[in-house]
Amino acid sequence: MIFAMGTPIFSRFKPWIFDWTIKPDALMVSAIDFLTSPRAFKQLEKKGIREILDWDGLLICDSGAFSALNRKNKITIELEDLKDLYIELNNQDPNIFKITLDYPDDKIISNYNKLHSLEVYPVLPYNQLDLINSITDIESNLKWIFIGRLVSLMRSGGGHGNKLFPIIEEIRDFFSEKNLKNTKIWALGVGAPSLMQDLQYLVDGCDSARWRITGSNMILLPGGGERGVGKKTKWRGTHNRISEGEEKEGIIRTLLMIDQNSNGLELLDNNLNPSKSVKAIEADYEMKLPTIGELLDKLRKNQDKISPKDLEYLFRSSGNLRLLFNFWVALSFKG
Repeated sequence: MIFAMGTPIFSRFKPWIFDWTIKPDALMVSAIDFLTSPRAFKQLEKKGIREILDWDGLLICDSGAFSALNRKNKITIELEDLKDLYIELNNQDPNIFKITLDYPDDKIISNYNKLHSLEVYPVLPYNQLDLINSITDIESNLKWIFIGRLVSLMRSGGGHGNKLFPIIEEIRDFFSEKNLKNTKIWALGVGAPSLMQDLQYLVDGCDSARWRITGSNMILLPGGGERGVGKKTKWRGTHNRISEGEEKEGIIRTLLMIDQNSNGLELLDNNLNPSKSVKAIEADYEMKLPTIGELLDKLRKNQDKISPKDLEYLFRSSGNLRLLFNFWVALSFKG
């Protein structure tokens, strides 16, 4: 299975450039980064997308429909603007995967038809699979089909994949009945660490940007789930904190792997300078806060004495560390 890490196009911190990190199979960017910024499009034309990302592997460009619909201030993606972007990407590298615009619902087929000459891949909402008949009228030799709207199933609760996995199995059966056994299925947006062990046997590709989205004040847990490491907010997950026992031990193991492979966490950014004090968490201003060096000594030599609060301090001190930790956890299913 191909797993793509979603990333903002102008990300400052790019974990994939380090030789010692786990490598993703692919990166996924969103067209919305270009369509909402003329300056970004000019940078694309000037530098090229691969130089901007510092990435020479498989690259996928999503239409941005999901982001547009889920922003507080709704954004309309104009098909002609998307077409201009895809023409530019084709000129730079025709092997970049490009995904058609899957909204509004009544224009999914029309959008695909208008973009078909640019070698885009179709997106079908999981609950509108019958559209495949119109898709195959346009393109009979489908290499990939991207399935959208699956994220809502993942967020609906009821345990890992209780709704998601049966739907994906139904999708596979449906395409098999349509004699599309050789068409590969990509599940958009559902590559959570807690689902990957099972998901990799059900689909041919998936992606997730959760490692990046949570990086402002949360970390991903190696076994699945999220924990807040900074200010508690209304954002889902920030009130759940690191607990003692297996959860803390799993985080320490991952931190030590990163520390050993990187020749020291201190190299990640200046905020991890051993002599510096950590950035205070709001509730603890009256406490005497440890230095980074004290926390790193505990991590490396005295793990029995490191507390969940110590781990929160360490993560809170460095945005790069949070991002790298999440990146590592998101890819750890690959072994």
